[in-house]
Amino acid sequence: MPVYPAPEDILYHEGTTFTAEWYYSENGALPALEYYRQLKESYQLRLDYIVKYIANNPIGTHLPETMYKIEDREHKIYAFKPGAQRFFNFMSMGRKIILTNAYQKHSNKMARQDLEKLKIAVHYGMDYQRRLREGTYYEKHA
Repeated sequence: MPVYPAPEDILYHEGTTFTAEWYYSENGALPALEYYRQLKESYQLRLDYIVKYIANNPIGTHLPETMYKIEDREHKIYAFKPGAQRFFNFMSMGRKIILTNAYQKHSNKMARQDLEKLKIAVHYGMDYQRRLREGTYYEKHA
């Protein structure tokens, strides 16, 4: 039986173009949100700025790679980059940006442990898509 977090915990930012949400696992864990809550306020504010910028601007708006970059072209996984933090995410139907998980980078190139975090983001993306197809990701209200 899936565990559904409160809708206000899932929603990050509802912009004019995109809605940003925190991914949650079947047991109700919100990995990226949990990481976010442990960050210094300055990193939180920087991520807030980047997400709101993307969510409130027209489709096709680009940010410099110092702020937002594709990390896995095959699975279309991107990373928001507030300082040394990396928040993996992907786009979904309904103009949604789903933030999956996060980590602090270890070097200029992705280290082995960073690549493991990327694999987790790919897994979360596939899990999200599967649960969306099954109709079990979003709680249905009667």
